[in-house]
Amino acid sequence: MAGTTRSAVLEGKERIVVREFPLPEIGPDEALVRVERAGVCGTDTKYFHGKLEHPTPLVLGHEILGRIAEIGERAAERYGLQVGDRVEVESRVPCGLCHACHTGVYRYCRAGRGYGTSIAATEPPHIWGAYGEHLYVAPGSVLHRVDPGLPADAAAVIGIVANGIQWACYYGGVRVGDAVVVQGPGPEGLGCTIAAKEAGASTVIVTGLAADEPRLALARELGADHVIVADQEDVLARVRELTDDEGPQVVVDVTGSPRALPLSLEMVRRQGTVVLGGLMGTSTATSLYTDQFIWKEIRLQGVFTHSAESTRAAVKLVETRRYPLERMVTHRFSLDEAEQAVRAAGGELPDLKPIKTVIVP
Repeated sequence: MAGTTRSAVLEGKERIVVREFPLPEIGPDEALVRVERAGVCGTDTKYFHGKLEHPTPLVLGHEILGRIAEIGERAAERYGLQVGDRVEVESRVPCGLCHACHTGVYRYCRAGRGYGTSIAATEPPHIWGAYGEHLYVAPGSVLHRVDPGLPADAAAVIGIVANGIQWACYYGGVRVGDAVVVQGPGPEGLGCTIAAKEAGASTVIVTGLAADEPRLALARELGADHVIVADQEDVLARVRELTDDEGPQVVVDVTGSPRALPLSLEMVRRQGTVVLGGLMGTSTATSLYTDQFIWKEIRLQGVFTHSAESTRAAVKLVETRRYPLERMVTHRFSLDEAEQAVRAAGGELPDLKPIKTVIVP
């Protein structure tokens, strides 16, 4: 495809510049996606501030929704896609050869290649992230067809719902009748709230701070039975009251706060599971009373992104339109405003309190 395309490039710490790149020639196993929405993730803010290692320069953006602009003959046959189809592109680029890929956990692919995270913009064809008008789709990438009639903002959070399904259901093991506490009402917490209700949880409790009032209100709309304002109430006492003094079977902690994890462990019931999905950074150490793991037989489960299986489930769930997921997206930025988008998602713009931020190239 002749012509050029624009992408927002992270060229150094806290420096994003929009650059122009040539559109690549697409081979038989490749594709080109016209980006419709690029989700701004908390990981992006860490890259932006130099808190996580990454190649430089880097086109950010690993939450990818778009439409097929061009596709090779073999890729079209393999994926069952054609030009114009709407797709969710998974962030990891599997090599297909290593043990992780062979055993279905390609998110741990030995090659470690991912859109918007680990492939430098200096590597042709350069457009390796969703902060751009177009994204190059390498051979072997994982794509999911999405209903073209679905509101774009709802489709943009498929990955968040997939995380919720993976974390709360597949790893947390939420079952019909369970009580579940979700600590943290950010996008990932909201995704876990939906997943827990879909799995049949009888009681879903979401905790947050007074400043999270809009997020807590949305949590109720998305299925939370109760919300607790942690800086105004005794969280432990309230959770015990709501669970007949037994505690929840599952606690999902996506706060990223070292103060929340000890509380999660204290509130979970005997033989319960605590799912930890909030990054705290390599400089943060958390003190834990480890005897409770033994006395209560607690399982602590770390979680990292999602799988193709949970994404397929999320696509089906989002397409039912049972939940007003488009309301999760509260702030939209143009490609030229990519730096503001990242800062907004990181809570650095005092006048903006987004739930989910997206870039609309």
